Amino acid sequence: MQYHPQPVEDYMTANMILLFVNLLWILIAIWSAWGMLPILVIAAVLNHLITRLELHLRQRNGTLGNPADSI
Repeated sequence: MQYHPQPVEDYMTANMILLFVNLLWILIAIWSAWGMLPILVIAAVLNHLITRLELHLRQRNGTLGNPADSI
């Protein structure tokens, strides 16, 4: 018997919304416990990690253009 897989739904939007909601409540909890400075540090670290991930993916795909494109 042959098995023909069916296409699955795209849950990317739902996952991004859930990620945003979870990140938001975690940042609010940290802000209420320790103030704004740790939030700024966490935001800077997350920004740096996202930028590094983007550069890594662009290098892996061979689509890394000018250095000015990544700014």
